[in-house]
Amino acid sequence: MQKAGTVAVIGGQGGFKSQGMHLTHTGILGFARDFAIPVVDMAAEDQGQLERFLAVGRTVRLRINVQNAFSEGPIQSANVIGEILGREHPEEIVVVGAHLDSWDLSEGTTDNGTGSCTVLGAAEAIVKSGVHPRRTIRFVLFTGEEQGELGSLAYMMQHASEMKNHLAGITLDSGQGPIREAHLGRTDVVKTFEPFAKSLGSIREIKVMDKPEFGTDSGPFILAGLPGINLEQDSPEYRYTEHSAADALEAVKPDALAQNATIVAMTAYWLAERPDRFAAPWSPEKSAKMLREKGNYDMLKAFNLWSFGDLGAEQGPTSK
Repeated sequence: MQKAGTVAVIGGQGGFKSQGMHLTHTGILGFARDFAIPVVDMAAEDQGQLERFLAVGRTVRLRINVQNAFSEGPIQSANVIGEILGREHPEEIVVVGAHLDSWDLSEGTTDNGTGSCTVLGAAEAIVKSGVHPRRTIRFVLFTGEEQGELGSLAYMMQHASEMKNHLAGITLDSGQGPIREAHLGRTDVVKTFEPFAKSLGSIREIKVMDKPEFGTDSGPFILAGLPGINLEQDSPEYRYTEHSAADALEAVKPDALAQNATIVAMTAYWLAERPDRFAAPWSPEKSAKMLREKGNYDMLKAFNLWSFGDLGAEQGPTSK
């Protein structure tokens, strides 16, 4: 970019335009190392004004005063883990997780304080109910999600020897609204999961999809061949609160938070209590084939997350 004469990049929310309401939305752009060119974000209204000036041929000049600085060396952080040990198969594990870290403009309420509180609420509900699941339910608050799912990737590496005994990973990371969809990350478990989702109809209708969800902590579970169950939420206001100064405590919806904790608790317990095991890890070959068919290859390759080499390719290593 320097060779092309670039002096700054405007648009920090993953390279996308901000959503409006005169809010900036910061966030990681996926650069692999310290980047010499300043990367800043601009409110949609200001960006629109500049675009209108340029459209009519006006010369635009900007002065950018960036005060940010990199810390010296890495910053140590840790996942927070607790579990309810299974009564019959304690070695078999269902993970329930959300990310504990947040971005820098506000309190991180909807990204992802609400998800973290939902995980804690689900754990409390199961413990207070007095039931004891057949398998272990492990509750994880991941760190480093905003920097590229670092906490969940570290979890997969640290627990690599246990992956054969993991059944699924459940994740919440999409705002302040009630759960509306379950993205399972694998095609073969949809028919098994659908009757359970239907049984939740008295609480809320939940659509079941096989979509592999990346960009959050469900991704590493999918890469490990497991169902990475992302519980997508109905959060129309999230486009304003995500990574912005509006992500404050006032954005919480207490009723939705209680409902989500109930659904997560019931989902985790159902997965852990089933007589038959819900799922086992797919082989790398099978995972690679599915991810190429779903169109995930290019994105995973760009972010250095593709670990399958040429597996699943029909016409060479870049085949989708």
